[in-house]
Amino acid sequence: MNTNINIEDTDDDLKGMAPHLFKVKNNNSFKATDDYFEHFTARIQNAVNSFEEIKEEAPALASIPKYNPFEVPKDYFDYLPSRVQESVIKSKSKNVFVEWLILLIKPRFAFPVVITFLIAVAGIKFMNNNAAFPQTEVAEEISTEDQLYNIDEATLIESVAATDINEVKVMPAEDASIQNYLIENNVDETNL
Repeated sequence: MNTNINIEDTDDDLKGMAPHLFKVKNNNSFKATDDYFEHFTARIQNAVNSFEEIKEEAPALASIPKYNPFEVPKDYFDYLPSRVQESVIKSKSKNVFVEWLILLIKPRFAFPVVITFLIAVAGIKFMNNNAAFPQTEVAEEISTEDQLYNIDEATLIESVAATDINEVKVMPAEDASIQNYLIENNVDETNL
């Protein structure tokens, strides 16, 4: 095995493999400054002095015991999957109907549902009241002459020809208007 490695050869190999990565400067961010260890003891002493000052100013704070509150019980992660599975099974075994009933009773859900229902019912009643358009008013608004104007003349002639003169003793107002229409339009009686 060759323990002599030429650094220049490895640099050329790296440059050929990753030219963009080779251009990045090699900064060691974990490098200690030259005077780090010379001033290290002074910095530690300053930290201890500031802690002593805190003890003097706030003795109650300094008397709080120092411990890690985030300790995990022994074998916690050994039993965790089975505990999670049990809780999932328990949550799925509840009755769906009961869950919906409980959800409907909760105010944050019940109020919007009730308000939406009331608005829908009021809207339907409003639409039904405004949509009801009496047919009697329409018939009264249209006069008899307008109704006769839309009827074909041949139909009127057949109607008059079908009635027997002996049957008609009193001429109703509609028949009079039909006769007036025929007279005004110069309809020949022989065609009838």
